[in-house]
Amino acid sequence: MTEARPIIINPEILNETYILANPAAREAHLEELLHCLKPGFDRKKPMHAWLFGEPGTGKTLLVKHVLRKMSKEAQVGGIYINCWEQNSFYSVLDKLVRELRMLGAEKLNASFKLERLKTFIGNRPFIIALDEIDKPKREERDSILYNLCNIGNVGLVCVSNSRSVLYSMDERIKSRLNARQIEFRPYAHEDLFFILKQRAELAFSPCSWNEVTLRKVAELAEGDARVAIQTLKNAAYNAEKDAGKTINEKHVKDGFPSAKGIKKTYLLDKLTSRHRMLYDIVKARREINSGELWKAYLARCRAENKPAIALRTFSEYMNRLIELDLVRWDRALVRGKVRVFKGSSI
Repeated sequence: MTEARPIIINPEILNETYILANPAAREAHLEELLHCLKPGFDRKKPMHAWLFGEPGTGKTLLVKHVLRKMSKEAQVGGIYINCWEQNSFYSVLDKLVRELRMLGAEKLNASFKLERLKTFIGNRPFIIALDEIDKPKREERDSILYNLCNIGNVGLVCVSNSRSVLYSMDERIKSRLNARQIEFRPYAHEDLFFILKQRAELAFSPCSWNEVTLRKVAELAEGDARVAIQTLKNAAYNAEKDAGKTINEKHVKDGFPSAKGIKKTYLLDKLTSRHRMLYDIVKARREINSGELWKAYLARCRAENKPAIALRTFSEYMNRLIELDLVRWDRALVRGKVRVFKGSSI
């Protein structure tokens, strides 16, 4: 008995971080970002850019594509930094020093490293991409942006889930940055279909997929490319497990629930332990008003022997969970500014 022919022949193409030669469905965004960085082609300082939009809208892949393009076509250097991992000014500086292999910058001193970085870059155009810039605490984020945005001919490309971080920034830093805002809205179904088709042609064996199936995946993903690609990957593995020759709609439906959880996991992983604590309390209750939530949070902190955040910070954290659609709320039917929180269905 011969083994079934594998459906997936290039699995790396189904990795959401895989960068294709020509990113699909973001041509206008590509053109706008390149316009910001165009002065670098003439050895001048690029404009700063602020990219924002929900997860799965292609921000990170586009930034990495542009960094490659600028390096290849204009010999403009650039470094990508994930501020989820490097979430302080010092750790960002240390990442730059290590990536640039700068000699003589070993001292454990931020001011020293910054001066060495300025000297090393000089007047050359250079791009620093700060992904997940909404992750660091406000004081660290302000320090990162304030110190980096005016280095020589450095252009910053900041990436966040929303523009609220930009609006809440200190006016002096906002004015100094003066970033061009580029919004990434969720993909249309037709755009997601094109993205999936582009990957299917490279990842799968011939005749193992069809356009009807890809359109079903695009419909289920609701504008999120990350969910769409993972669903397609799950469906392909399901088809191979069934020893099938083609991916069908049942494989897609079976592969979607696990992919849908990607968005929630991704969002929760970006948050602090205190955000997750508040989220867990809301999730454990069908609904809970703001006063009860605050009391439950204080009780959890006492039980775990952890210091509690301030009430003002508590409100900011809940607003963040609401902004990310991890928690939903209604106005309570009582006097005063009381809200009732409910877990989101994403």
